[in-house]
This record gives sequence, C-alpha cells and structure tokens, in this order.
Amino acid sequence: MDIQMKKDIFISYRNDGSGNQFANRLCKDLEDRGYSVYFNSNEGRSHSFPERLKNAIVQCKDFVLVMSKGCLDKLKIESAEIDWVKEELLTAWKNQKHIIPILLEGVDMPASADELPSDLNFLPYIDAIRFPEQYLKSPFSELTGALLAKQDGKERYKDSFNNNERYSLKEDLNELLQAAKDGDVRAMYEVGLLYYYGATDESGSVSGWDYDKAVHWLKKVSESDHELRYHADNIIARLYYLGAMPGEPQSYEKSYEYHVKAAPKSPYSASNQVFMMRNGIGCEYDYNKIVDFYANNTNQNDDVMLRMLAEFLTKHGKYAEAMEVYDSMTVLSPEAQYNIGQLYRDGVIYDPPQPDPVQAAYYFREAADSNHINAAYEYGLLCFRPNGRFRKNFRNAEKYLKMAADSGHAEAQYVLGFMYKGGHVTKDYNKAILYFEMAKEKSNSWAALELACMYQQPECQNYQRAYECAEIAASRGLGEGEFILGNLLFWGRGCEADMNKAYEMYGRAYEHGFYDGLIMQEKIEKIKGC
Repeated sequence: MDIQMKKDIFISYRNDGSGNQFANRLCKDLEDRGYSVYFNSNEGRSHSFPERLKNAIVQCKDFVLVMSKGCLDKLKIESAEIDWVKEELLTAWKNQKHIIPILLEGVDMPASADELPSDLNFLPYIDAIRFPEQYLKSPFSELTGALLAKQDGKERYKDSFNNNERYSLKEDLNELLQAAKDGDVRAMYEVGLLYYYGATDESGSVSGWDYDKAVHWLKKVSESDHELRYHADNIIARLYYLGAMPGEPQSYEKSYEYHVKAAPKSPYSASNQVFMMRNGIGCEYDYNKIVDFYANNTNQNDDVMLRMLAEFLTKHGKYAEAMEVYDSMTVLSPEAQYNIGQLYRDGVIYDPPQPDPVQAAYYFREAADSNHINAAYEYGLLCFRPNGRFRKNFRNAEKYLKMAADSGHAEAQYVLGFMYKGGHVTKDYNKAILYFEMAKEKSNSWAALELACMYQQPECQNYQRAYECAEIAASRGLGEGEFILGNLLFWGRGCEADMNKAYEMYGRAYEHGFYDGLIMQEKIEKIKGC
C-alpha cells in the first residue's frame, strides 16, 4: 500500500552512497520542522519508471534534486537505459514544478547546456544551492527560504492513510469479509462501515469511499432482525438524502422512510426525522404531528431533543413555552444558551414584549466563553451599544467581537473595524482597515463604504482602492457609496475623470435619499452649460 502521495516536497536522489545518505538526512530535518516530504530510502531503482512516482511529482510543490557527483555524472550520459533520476527531473520540468538543485560538496553545475543531453539543457539555468557534506545552518536556511511548501506542520499528516503500526486494515477487512460471507451480521455491519467511511479493497490498496460495497452489506443488515439494522438504516437514510445511493436518484422520501425505521434505536435518525418533519422534507408538514412526536419521544434527560423542541416552539411564536422547555434541561449547551440569550434580547418571553439586555448578556457571555461565535458577536455588540440597564464596556466589546471576527464573523469584523476607526479603545487605522477588508471580502457592503472613505484619508491614502471599494458599495445600492463614487469620478481620483458617469452616480444617490447628489448634478449641469 503506497501512502506517500500528495506530499509538498519531492526529494530526488541517486542511490550512490553520498546521494541517498544526504537525502535521508535532509528528509528527516525537513520533516522535523513540519514539512510534508515524499522520500523513500528503500525505493528500488530498477526496471520501468513507476506511475506512483510520476503522480507524486505532479502533486508536489517543490522538487528538490540532490546532485551528488554520481548523479551529475549519470545525467551527462546519453543512455537508452531507464534513469530514474532523469525521469523524475524531466517529469518535474514538464509539469512546471518548482525545481531546487542541491549541489553536494565537490559538485559544480555544468557551465554550459552543451555538457548535458539536449532534453536536460534547462538544468544549468536553474538557481542551485550549494551544501557541504555536513551542512550548516546557513545553506539549510537558504533552502527553506526557497521552498514554496510551508513548514507550519499543520498538514504534516495530511496524506497519512494508516500509520498505526499495530493495526492492519487489510487483515482486519479480510477477516471481516470472510465472517460476513459466513453470515455474521455484526461483521457485515463493520464491513459496511469500513467501505462507507473509506477503507481498502481486498488487495490492501487505498480505495476511499466505496458506497457500492457499503450498501451491499448494509442492506443485508437492514433486512435482518439484528439490532444493528437500525444503525444500518440510519446510514442508508443518509445516502438517500445526499443523493449518493449507488444507482438510485436522490430521494428525500426514502431518506425519511429509513430515518423513521432507524429512529427507535438511533438518536441521530430520531433528530433527523423531526428535522425533516419540521421542514416538510420528504414528508408532509403537520404541526400537530410534530408536537405529538416531541411528546412521545422526548424525556427530561434528552437535552438534544429538548433543545430542538424549544427551537421549534420559538420558530412558531411559542416563546414562553420555549423558555419552560429550556428551564427543564439538565445541561444547557452553548447553542441553548445562545438561543435563550436571543429570547431575552428581543424580550419576546414577556407580555408585552420587553427586552432584557442584562439576562441576554449573561447567556450570550456563557455561550461565548464556550466558543460560540454568534454568541460572542451578540455579547460584544451589547457591550458596544447597550440598552436599558446593561452598561457599555468597550474593552469587553473589543475582546468578544475580536473572538468572533477572527473566526470569520463578517458583522463582528465590521463592528470591530468601526471601533478601531473611532478609537473606542485604541484608535488604530491599520487594524480598522484589516477588519473592514475582512468584512468586505464576506460581502459586507458597509465595510466597503467605510474603506472607500478611509482610503481617501492622509494616514492610509490609496485612491485606487477607494474607487474599487466605492464601486462595491454603489453596486449594492448604498446611496452614500453612489455619492462617493460620483465624487471620485468627478475629480478623477483613483480613476479617469468622467463627468457623465459621475452625473449618473449622483442621480442614483439622490434617488436613494442622498440629497447631496442633486447638488452635484446641478454643478455638472452648470459646468456643461446645460
């Protein structure tokens, strides 16, 4: 089983003593620093050039060629025999890989392409790095600086399929297959799981997800009287929902049918059944039937179902009843705390409705401290612009909005940018632009508008960026964005001056309630003598 594909760095070397010893050490040093490296010191260098090496080179970012004396001497010779190093190098060149030659001690790059066969005449023109036999810090740093691959180590195991030396997936699968063929229902279910989640075929090679084989065995389990049939039905239901059932079209109806069959013993199917019922997916929407389902399938210890019931009641305006359900839960999950915070924020549990920011803040903060990003935004927002008895706290606002913003929450990014621009904690235009840019990339129109203004200020002046951001704000119907774009077109800031387009933008701004657009239109008419 070959598990070394799709590495970031491919090390090519000649197995001539110095070449393989250096390559082995280099591989270890790179891997220790978190790089993803393709290297096999036991690779047999004979016979035909294997497809797996070609694939590994095609998928790498950096091709490192270890040029020992034996390697270079062999490359200089025209030969009819297969030369693996040459084939690797040509594959890298043809696939436009980032090639880094490493010159070992006593090796010089050919001064002229004439010293090499015609198909290798590109090699002398590639910048090489010279390494001594016992390389020191300087050349190694030079190499890592030249690599396209990253050394953060986050993807160190990205291609590791099965590095558990104590477990043989191939042996386990073969044993299970034999037991399954002999009628063992549990073995059938385990085989189905292995294929469903991506295992190996009988030969031990990676096959990934194989739904055909998974369904073959899971349907046998489903048709049995074994208790595992409920869990097999759960997986079959998922396949129908996703449209991944081999040879059959996507069917929400069949997905619902199998979830209903699985629900008595599968909490996952039970929750999916009620989800589909609540949304009329694969079945008719029936409010009373859903209420009856909750009544018959929810108990005081089932916090997941209780939360789903509370959310259902909230959706249908039964706010006080929803709060009663939340009060009955033994443990409040962050999602439940966030939902309760929303009820208090909007005040809908009271008659007449009366927002309670103090209680809302308590639940939002509890959820936020458990890394609930939407709750972090809501709590930060309350701290930034409170109402009622809750007092503003800009430092808490910054802390929690940053928590949400750094996790990709666009509205939090916008508000945090606004805080840094206004100096509510610290005035920092660089941070303001950073977070406005983040929000803009997530289609926040107001962030684009803020940037269109900020890029015209002396501290961060860039009229071209201002023009680009104004175009975004204007395209989304913001009157002020249309007016700013009109100004930029009128004066020719960040673009070619164009009074006709400026006039058009001013007119759109006026139509969207921005009165100054009319003033500027009249100015243009006066200039043109209209």
